Amino acid sequence: MNRSLYGILMKFPAPGRVKTRLAREIGAQRAAELYRLITEKIMENTHPGDSSYERTVFYTPENMKDEFGKWFPGETLLPQRGNDLGEIMANSLRDLFDMGAAKAVITGSDIPSLDRDVVGQAFMELDCADVAIGPAADGGYYLIGMKALHEDIFRGIPWGSGTVFRETVSAIGRLGLTYRTVSPLSDLDTVEDLHRMKSPLHSEQE
Repeated sequence: MNRSLYGILMKFPAPGRVKTRLAREIGAQRAAELYRLITEKIMENTHPGDSSYERTVFYTPENMKDEFGKWFPGETLLPQRGNDLGEIMANSLRDLFDMGAAKAVITGSDIPSLDRDVVGQAFMELDCADVAIGPAADGGYYLIGMKALHEDIFRGIPWGSGTVFRETVSAIGRLGLTYRTVSPLSDLDTVEDLHRMKSPLHSEQE
């Protein structure tokens, strides 16, 4: 079976554990509330529905599986594994391929405009390329997908910098792989991001 599996990387919305840059500006409690709202909206908007993909939640911390199960009942849940973001993404993709994926796509859970159309676009781009990637406004990326695991793509990347997308594309090229991009989107890290986004969350902060 030609399975398209989508994984979303998610943290539990505990104050002080999520959106720490934003928390420095609006407080840890408010930042956690916004992260929860964004995550719930993304889960609603990326629900497979009658789409051709299946969804898995990669959660952290590992000891809060029951809480995630209550938050999003009925979802497939797997713990995140890895010492940095690169390892976490590589291991999440590995898990999806181990589950039988022919195509695997992963995203974060803090991109308010993310929806099933964007996820579906990524799977379609994989018909024409080895890697699909979604550039973010801050120089990183919010989505990556593959038809086979190429974990070297995640090695030596300066996570958290404004060159993550560029460095990743360079790594893809060095490996002799092809890539296609999907719609550029923005995540939410600062108050400026919050005001810039055309989102229902904007009014929450007014």
